[in-house]
Order: sequence, then structure tokens, then C-alpha cells
Amino acid sequence: MLVGEIIKYYREKKGISQSNLGEGICGKAYISRFESGKVTLSPEIIYKLAQKLEIDINKEIESFCLIEKHLNDWNQAIIMHRTAQIEGIKLELDQNPFIMASKHAANYMLTTGRYYLHKNMFKEAKNIIENVEKEFQSLSNYEENHLLHIKGLYCISTFRTAQGEESQTAVNLLKQISIADYKNEEYYYHLALAYHHARAKISAFTYAEKALQYFNKTYNHVSAMNAQILMLMQFDSKGEIEFLNLVENYKNLIHNCAILGAQESKINILYNLGEEFYKRGIYDEAVSYFEQAFVLTDKSSIKYLRRLYHFTEACLDGKLLTKQSILEKIEIGTKLAKKQCPIYFNLYKLLSLKCKKNLSQFYEFLAEVVVPQLIATNNTSFFEQYGKILYTHYVEQKEYEKAIEIDQSFKLMSQVLI
Repeated sequence: MLVGEIIKYYREKKGISQSNLGEGICGKAYISRFESGKVTLSPEIIYKLAQKLEIDINKEIESFCLIEKHLNDWNQAIIMHRTAQIEGIKLELDQNPFIMASKHAANYMLTTGRYYLHKNMFKEAKNIIENVEKEFQSLSNYEENHLLHIKGLYCISTFRTAQGEESQTAVNLLKQISIADYKNEEYYYHLALAYHHARAKISAFTYAEKALQYFNKTYNHVSAMNAQILMLMQFDSKGEIEFLNLVENYKNLIHNCAILGAQESKINILYNLGEEFYKRGIYDEAVSYFEQAFVLTDKSSIKYLRRLYHFTEACLDGKLLTKQSILEKIEIGTKLAKKQCPIYFNLYKLLSLKCKKNLSQFYEFLAEVVVPQLIATNNTSFFEQYGKILYTHYVEQKEYEKAIEIDQSFKLMSQVLI
């Protein structure tokens, strides 16, 4: 059957009819039944057909048999962050002439989608997802789970961008995965991330811990460190001692990043530390860590936009830069956000109003544009911050009905995930 698929592929590629291929060797009916796997042909006849097609049949059989192994190796290389191996295997697979004609076509496309997500090529990844759903009506159990994983990962990767879905979508997709059929425990980490974005701390911690066990078992040191970072992010260290321990844990992870050469993980830790200091009103430390994070971040990415925003916000709240300097940062962020993310575009505008002390416009824009957008996108993290500001404003203005509406909206958002 395998040889028949190879013969059929090259016959169609060269535009040769079944009759012409079999001329002087065997009849058209035999060729047809051979290609469909209904009959076998003798090695002598196969050799003559291959000669006529100008192919080395043994080499082609070997290449065909290696597709599945290469796909597994490629996926594993992506999981393990082995850059050179990722690109090398991709090149081999791309050069395979009949991969899309084989039974591995769907898996090849799905792993290509995973590759695009690894490279932050989100438009290409979305195209792959859409093509698989359109072209392949029947997927194996593994491929169905692989598709769910990639769709969930796409949602996480584009979270809070112009193309992004709300965090609940990623959770719903990833929760459908059957580990018995998929056998890829790495997805626990992405489910933990989805829960983290949805502010479901207990679930995020639980799945991050499962992912950590898997990464430790497979000696995936970089991913294990990322899982530890995610677990630390779920702690609410209210006491001084707890906070100092948290900071110490983060600094230990920064040291590990240097050893492993894990630059992206280091940037994430710096940003997270900035958030921890900002939440406690320690603005000079927050600004220091935010700045270290955003200057190391690709300026074309949504992460740069987010990190620059929090740096600028901390500078404003801590009065650590001049008004002119802050407005210059806001202008840079606004221009970037206009192309990438409507939410940040409005948040930068809100920050500008705050910097200029246009309080009436600030609260009007917050109530009429920002908060409704955060509710519509189920953006619990920013709603927790800005909803609270609006709630306090309504209470101070004795607009209690509006304050109650804000409080109820937050409770509804918080109850989405258990």
C-alpha cells in the first residue's frame, strides 16, 4: 500500500496516465488497484515502474517511513526549545515531496501551526488552524487533541491583542483535551496560563504544578523554570516576610535564567517583579524592574506595549519622571497600540488624561469607553484595577446605583471560572 501511494504520487506529479505508466509492464487495471492498495505487485514490476518514473523506490520508501518520526521529533524539539533542531527538522519535512499526500498531512499542518506560534507568527498560525478545520473532515483522536491544543495556545498567544479571544475561550478549548489520547502533558502549562489570564489562581497553580512535574521528569529545564514563575505569580504575599521570600525566589530564578541562557524567562521575571512592587506602591523599584523588562523586549510585540505601559504608569504614580517625559512615553505607546491592541490604545489615552489632570474627562472616558470594553472582553485583570477606581469615584460622588452595577459586574466576571 505504501509503495502504491509513492507510485501514484510521482505518476500524477509527472502527469503520466495509468495506461502510459503500465505500457509494456502491466495493464492499467493493475496500476489502479495497486495504487489503491487492493493488490500487490512483484518487486520486478515495481522496479520497472519506478525506473519509468525516474525515482529510487527504496530511497522514497525510507523517506516516507521517516515522516512520522520527523513529525514527533519536530514537535518534541519545539516543546524543549531546541532552536537549531526545530529549524533543521522543519527543513527536512518541507523538502519531503509527498508529505501532503500522506496520512500524516493533518499532523504536519498542525505541527507547522505550532511552529508558527513558537515563532510568534500569529497570522500564519491562524491560517493553518482554519485550513485544517476546512480541509480535514476526519481527524484521528491525537490530531483532534492537537488541534484543540494549538487553538488554545493561539488564544493565549494573542490575548489582549486586536486578534485575540477572551481568556475563557482558551480555558474552554484546553479543558477538552484528553491526555489519554494526546499524551502530551506540556499542555498542562498552557492550561495553567489560560487560567492565570482568567484570574483563576487555584486552577492556574494546580496545572502549573502538574506541568512542572512533567518538565522535571523530561529534563526540560527552561519550561520547568517558566512553570515555577507561573506558580509564584499565583501567590498573594500580603505580609512583609512573605513578600521578601517571593522576591528572593524571583531573584533565584533570574540567576537560573543566566545559567540556562533563558532570556525570555528572565524578562518575564523582571516584569513580574515590577508588578509585585507596583501593587505595594514601591514605585522606584517597580519602575526599575519594568524598565529592565521593556528595554529587552521586541518593540514590535504586544509584550513591549504592555511593559512600556506599566513602566509609564508607575513613573506617573510615583512622580519619577517629568510630565513631558511621561507624555512622550504615552505618545510612543499610543502609536504602537493603535495598530496592535484597542484595549491598550484606550488605556494609554486614559493615562494621558490622568497625566494632564483632566479628571472630568478621565472619569467620563473611564465610564463610557474603558470599563465597558473591559467587561465586553472579560478582561478581569484590568477591570479589577480600573473598575475599582470607577467604583470609588461613584461612591465619592454618592452615585450608589452606578457603584453597585460596577460591583455586580466584577462579581459576575469573577464567577466565570471555578
